[in-house]
Amino acid sequence: MNRVYNNEAIIMVCIVHLLKKKEMSIALSYLLSTLLIDGQLGKIIQMSADFEKLSNSIKNQGSGLLSRKLISFGPYFMNAVVILKQSNIITFSDGVLRLIDQTFPDDGLGSKRLGRILKNADILFEMCKYLSTKEMYNKLNIQL
Repeated sequence: MNRVYNNEAIIMVCIVHLLKKKEMSIALSYLLSTLLIDGQLGKIIQMSADFEKLSNSIKNQGSGLLSRKLISFGPYFMNAVVILKQSNIITFSDGVLRLIDQTFPDDGLGSKRLGRILKNADILFEMCKYLSTKEMYNKLNIQL
């Protein structure tokens, strides 16, 4: 039971951390959160110099790896979004997530795992900040 709670809490912090950088579609937030929360994918982010290398490394891990991860973490992501929305931390309209409460903590929470994930979030955001959601899904061979 703790694992479910922790994954949802960590995804909540990831979403807030990313939304402090920019508003984003739910599809992009879902993809980035999945890339960040999974340990195997996190290691690939750390070893990749750019999004092209990241996408190639993920595709080289075997067909369907990221699709399986998206399916696996989907319920956690949706729960995290619902909790954040019901808590008036984020709003959702026209397919876009927006942060409305800037005071929600997204660092200094005392978790080594979360610290690694947030460091990877900054790396990943820099890699993909000029790519559209569609480009990212296409490069990773994921269908919307």
